Amino acid sequence: REQIPAPLILKLPYISLCWVIDTLFEDRPLPRFWFLETVARMPYFSYISMLHLYESLGWWRRSAEIKRVHFAEEWNEFHHLLIMEALGGDQRWSDRFFAQHAAVFYYWVLVAMWLLSPSIAYNFSALIEAHAVDTYGEFRDANEALLKQLPPPQIALQYYCGEDLYYFDEFQTARSKGSRRPKVQNLYDVFANIADDEAEHVNTMKSCQDPQVIVRSPNAEAAVLAAAALAAAAAKLAENAAFDEGFEFAEGLDITALLESISRFL
Repeated sequence: REQIPAPLILKLPYISLCWVIDTLFEDRPLPRFWFLETVARMPYFSYISMLHLYESLGWWRRSAEIKRVHFAEEWNEFHHLLIMEALGGDQRWSDRFFAQHAAVFYYWVLVAMWLLSPSIAYNFSALIEAHAVDTYGEFRDANEALLKQLPPPQIALQYYCGEDLYYFDEFQTARSKGSRRPKVQNLYDVFANIADDEAEHVNTMKSCQDPQVIVRSPNAEAAVLAAAALAAAAAKLAENAAFDEGFEFAEGLDITALLESISRFL
């Protein structure tokens, strides 16, 4: 995996945090994952909070659309959390106590980071998400044979294979809408999908740090393309219209083909 460049002021707390997690959850992968997902929701909550604050104060509105992306990212992490709960990762009271208090603390740390520099906050999140990619990937590879024998939790099937995948597409800003449809046949697939999700978060966090990149919702982009296609279709229909007594359209215009071309953008 490509290493995430970061200044020393971020690397030191990142390394310390990884050491604490490795120590507390040694040989306990599921509680570790549950802890990570409890905390992993906080960055997107804090970013949405700060974007709301900036908009309310009239300081900044150009990034308003990214709130949609951050909400979809939080929705994704929430379902990772539900998957880990379905697997029993939250059974210890001490783990729940530590994770919930750490999440609240992490929220305010990221708010402070954002006030200092949004790029720094996004950079730190990219480090954490990249660590999650490695953590899930190592667990998946080390337990491949066993995981392929175990069924997936119902919540994983609902999230990855449900009829409404709007929010699943929404957080994956580095790819086009509908280009990723994971399979969920066993528990191995579930952990592989979660690792891939975390990699998508890394890509989005990288884009958020680049002032030359406008982070857009994949669904919003599809809607814009659809609107443009409809406008082109209307222009084509008007161009081919025969303005005679009945205002009938000229023969030879293939309406079915035109509608099919429009549907490809939706």
